[in-house]
Amino acid sequence: MAGLTTASLACIIDEKADAMSAITNQNGDMTLSAQMRQDGIFMMLTYQVTNTSDSTLYLFDVLHDQFDGAVFPLVDACYASLEQGQLVLSRQIVAVPKGTLVEYVNIPFVTAIKPGFSVEKTVRQVQPVFPWSPYTDRDRIPEAKGVIQMSAWFRVGYFLGVEGTSDLIKAMPTDQGTRPAFSPFPYASQKTLMTGPLGNIAVYDMGQN
Repeated sequence: MAGLTTASLACIIDEKADAMSAITNQNGDMTLSAQMRQDGIFMMLTYQVTNTSDSTLYLFDVLHDQFDGAVFPLVDACYASLEQGQLVLSRQIVAVPKGTLVEYVNIPFVTAIKPGFSVEKTVRQVQPVFPWSPYTDRDRIPEAKGVIQMSAWFRVGYFLGVEGTSDLIKAMPTDQGTRPAFSPFPYASQKTLMTGPLGNIAVYDMGQN
């Protein structure tokens, strides 16, 4: 997974910015803005992606899980990881951890954005946040040592389409109708963009930070 870098920290931290204000980062493909707000025990993270490229941009931003052979989208969810003392919330392809055997690689469903267009979505996250990925062994979760406050960032995974890419989309059946997907998709071909810091959030201390 792409971690925090000195360059990314330096280019988007605004010392004068309100912790709950929208924070924006961009590259040659897209602009990503995100904003957090509290709603009781929930943290609501709203993000907007604008395609600034000349190609269709495909976000890996619809997470999913399966139970009893049925696939169901996790429409409000995001992954959470601890990276360099920060909490990174993300919607992206996550690399299979080394030494982990899986039946299949979990590739999120995609949202297609045409050049010049934007999409806006919201993550609804319970606090405290539990660090997890699609490969978290839920039967062997250690007991939390407590709750800590951490600075939160948000990252999305994506790729740019080329001629013929749309012909490769698979219509995946779920309990909420069919969803567009590219599966398999090589992790190394995914691009990412991150924005933050978005403010502090309560996180379960799993002894990983």
